[in-house]
Amino acid sequence: MGLVKETQRSMYATVGAAAWMMDTMRTVPDQMGRAWQQRTQWMNRAGEAYEDLTERGQAVMGGARQEVQHRAGQIGEQARRIPGVARAEGAITGRVVDANQLPIADYDGLTAGEIVQRLQGLSRRELQMIAGYEKRNRARATVLHRIDELLAKSPAKTT
Repeated sequence: MGLVKETQRSMYATVGAAAWMMDTMRTVPDQMGRAWQQRTQWMNRAGEAYEDLTERGQAVMGGARQEVQHRAGQIGEQARRIPGVARAEGAITGRVVDANQLPIADYDGLTAGEIVQRLQGLSRRELQMIAGYEKRNRARATVLHRIDELLAKSPAKTT
C-alpha cells in the first residue's frame, strides 16, 4: 500500500507540475506584451530625452556662436582703429568677395558713373573693399580714381 500511495503522489505531482507549466505558459504572452509595452515606453522616453538634449545643445551652441561673433566684431572694431588695418582689411576683402557682398547693390550691373555717385558716405573699409573688387574684375580708372580721392579726404573715418 505504501508503494501505491507513493506512485499516486508522484503521478499527482507530475500532473500538478504540468498544470502549473500550462498556467505559466498561458501568462507568457501577456508578460511579453507588457514587457514590449514597457520597452516601447522606455524607447519613447529615451527619444524625448534625446530631443531635449539636442535642443539644449543647439541653444548653448547658438548662444556661444553669437558670443563669438560679438567678440570678434569688437576685436575687429578695435583692430580697425590701428592705422592702416581698415585699409588692408578692405583691400583683402575686396579681392575675395562676390558682387552681392559689396555695400553697393547690383554693383556689376552699374556703370562707372553710377558707382562713382554711390561711393560718397561709405567707410574707408567699404571703399577699400570696392577698390579691391574693382581691381580684380574690371579695373575701371574712373571708379578707382574716385575711391582714391575719397580716401584722401577722410583719413579719420575707419568704419
